[in-house]
Amino acid sequence: MKPRTKFEKTVVASNERLAAISSKAVDWAIRNVVKHIAFRTSGHKCTCGDCGGKFDYKGKGKSARFPHCGHPLQAVDTLARKNKEASYFSTLEAVDGLQVQRVFLLTVNYRKGKPMEVFCYEVCRLWLDSKGKTAVTSLARTLGYYKDSFSWASSIELRSMTDVHWVISNTYVYPYYSVIPKLRRNGMKGRLPDAHPLRLAIALLSDHRIETMMKAKDLQAVAYFISHPHDLDRCWQSYKVAARHHYQPEDYDIWCDTIRLLDRCGRDIHNTKYICPQDLKAEHDRWLNKVNLMEEKRRNRERMERAKRHEADFYKNKSCFFGIVIRDNDIEISVLDSLEAYKAEGEKMKHCVFQCEYYAKTDTVILSAHDRQGNRIETVEFSLTEGKVVQSRGVCNSNTEFHDRIIKLVNDNAHRFLEAKVTA
Repeated sequence: MKPRTKFEKTVVASNERLAAISSKAVDWAIRNVVKHIAFRTSGHKCTCGDCGGKFDYKGKGKSARFPHCGHPLQAVDTLARKNKEASYFSTLEAVDGLQVQRVFLLTVNYRKGKPMEVFCYEVCRLWLDSKGKTAVTSLARTLGYYKDSFSWASSIELRSMTDVHWVISNTYVYPYYSVIPKLRRNGMKGRLPDAHPLRLAIALLSDHRIETMMKAKDLQAVAYFISHPHDLDRCWQSYKVAARHHYQPEDYDIWCDTIRLLDRCGRDIHNTKYICPQDLKAEHDRWLNKVNLMEEKRRNRERMERAKRHEADFYKNKSCFFGIVIRDNDIEISVLDSLEAYKAEGEKMKHCVFQCEYYAKTDTVILSAHDRQGNRIETVEFSLTEGKVVQSRGVCNSNTEFHDRIIKLVNDNAHRFLEAKVTA
């Protein structure tokens, strides 16, 4: 790709002057980036994947340490003699006034009884200037099933930035790095947050809020808000209040959700009484329940408004059945005679007789079965077309001990509904 702008020409010139990766950075990546294994057989005979030495390990855990070379290993119960580990990692360098993130692919081959083989290839370089402009120099991508498939015979040249470059550059970062003066001034020094390195650099150059958190060493907040910029816009004022009172949430995801819930409930999201709870999860759950209740009330109002539009047809079709009561010694079954009765029945019995608009069905009659003390037992649907009960449900659509008795009692009085329909 031919450079067109002054920035791209500077990137191309600087790209040629980068030195090879240091052996210290590769050693760090080998120790910290890839998994180190010990081949363990059923006889507890272990072979170190790093150096190939053998040792006995009778522990049942997944962690082991080779007594000779001292390498911490992850014990793998397998009879396989080969294993392969691969991972990306990055280094940060300042070159000609530009910030560059260099992305490498580290591949380690383990062969039982032999020292591991290490291969390190540079894949791409992400460039950034002090004004926030970005560019990428990379190996050529190849067509295939995997998106991060590169041609290792190609050279690292200026190319178009793609999602693949952003994804593979979200990696472990070698802790000994250099940055341009503006990034250092804005707080990018020392330990870095668990965030995309280039996105962190761009945010530090463009967003004073990220700079404030970075200088305050609130790395957890920096990592979260870089990945959730909309939450930063919503919660920034609340964050400042909490920070002044030295409050740091253990989980920013739950904390930001709590701020949203408080706002939904009309509470002051700048008041430490609400935004600095001692038990964050309990407060989150409490406000979530309040919002759910508000939503349920709103939905009930909407259902009732929709039901009112059917009220005239409801009374026209069902009024002829009002007053029909079926009794025996223990049970009383009566017709639901209003929309409010349907709503109350659905809420008390925890089923969908109101939500699913059974009041609008023209070929059914809904009855409520009570005991002599007035306690609801089951809700009954009687079909005028079939002339019998089609379903009878207790609380949460369960069956009660009176289930068969209720159905028989209503079916024995089916003629009363059919006669009322004919009369109407």
